[in-house]
Amino acid sequence: MQIKIDQSYKRLDKFLFQHFDSIPLSLLQRLIRKYKIKINNKKSKANSPLIKGDVVYIYYKFEINNDLSNTIKLNKDKKKIFKDHIIFQNDDFIVINKIDGYSVQRGSKVFISLKDIYENVIKHKLYIVHRLDKDTSGVMLFAKNRITASKISSLFLNNQIKKFYISVTNNKFNKNTDTLINYNSDKKELKLAYRKIQLDNHENCYLIKLFTGKKHQIRLQFYLNKNPIIGDKKFSGNKFNKLLLCSYKIIFKLDKKFFKFKINPNKILS
Repeated sequence: MQIKIDQSYKRLDKFLFQHFDSIPLSLLQRLIRKYKIKINNKKSKANSPLIKGDVVYIYYKFEINNDLSNTIKLNKDKKKIFKDHIIFQNDDFIVINKIDGYSVQRGSKVFISLKDIYENVIKHKLYIVHRLDKDTSGVMLFAKNRITASKISSLFLNNQIKKFYISVTNNKFNKNTDTLINYNSDKKELKLAYRKIQLDNHENCYLIKLFTGKKHQIRLQFYLNKNPIIGDKKFSGNKFNKLLLCSYKIIFKLDKKFFKFKINPNKILS
């Protein structure tokens, strides 16, 4: 087997561990030591760097297990609903219009996650690269392999993905456009910009751009600035049955390709 490298990597073993989802790192390192894996067909070490244009030669036949870890079952109608919420997919990632009320990953009280559901729908292992709150809807990404997951996670970490949200509130800010800066309980800075916009059937609507990405950030900042989001039971005790907050648009560049995904907020916030 031969793998052509399309970008630089710091270590051969870590690249291989990302590339082969189900192969233990210890096995990969052992094969490198035995020269069953080489860079440009030359003896290499586990910590050998890779540069664009290199070719990794593998003289070993892996038994790759592609079985999905979850065994959830969805009926045909339920599966169609989630399939219809797929915005885009290619070999590297999938973009969905997240339905509110679903947690992205499993937890102590979450036995079926959105990740589980979409692995069932598209029959492919998925990797979480960012999260939306359970009650937040809208544009969201899953990676389809470890390498892409690492790349997209790095983009999020370095603020190279532009994220825009739309929220609806009962009240209105004093200014139609402003930047909000607050601090959470961990003394971490929270920063966002908002602009008042017009939406069908709603009066106080705001387009939001995040500059930092902390947990519950938009909900917390709107609450701290005395304009909580409708349906936000966590911070304001609002009893409306739907959180009127959605991930509206995501813009990023991956492997020199430009991507922009957005939804119609009038439909999702109706």
